[in-house]
Amino acid sequence: MKYMIMTFGDSSDWDTLGLGGGDATWSEEEVAAHFQAMGEFYGELNASGEMVTGFGLADPSHTMTVEIVDGRPVTSDGPYAETKEVLAGFGIIDVASHDRAVELAARFSALVRTRVELRPVMDSGGQDM
Repeated sequence: MKYMIMTFGDSSDWDTLGLGGGDATWSEEEVAAHFQAMGEFYGELNASGEMVTGFGLADPSHTMTVEIVDGRPVTSDGPYAETKEVLAGFGIIDVASHDRAVELAARFSALVRTRVELRPVMDSGGQDM
């Protein structure tokens, strides 16, 4: 069964790590330890065959929205100023059970120090995979 684990934040989260335009509030050692722990977690999932893919996303200031208007693509910068929460990263896991997905999501939540969203991935027929 495939699941997506998503983590959310706001633009200040990138500054916390020194990845945005502001000053980092974490020390270099804290940032290095965080990325090492994330790498170890992903390494464990790769070794077990449960990791499908996962990525952190760039600073939200690089976000663009795209929609079709009158048959043509129209783009605008985003997220909008009132946006309080943005998708910060995601991972796709392939696990034997829902309980295992919850276990991994809980561990990921502890690593990123915030709540995460866990959602089953559907196949092209609309069924959970």
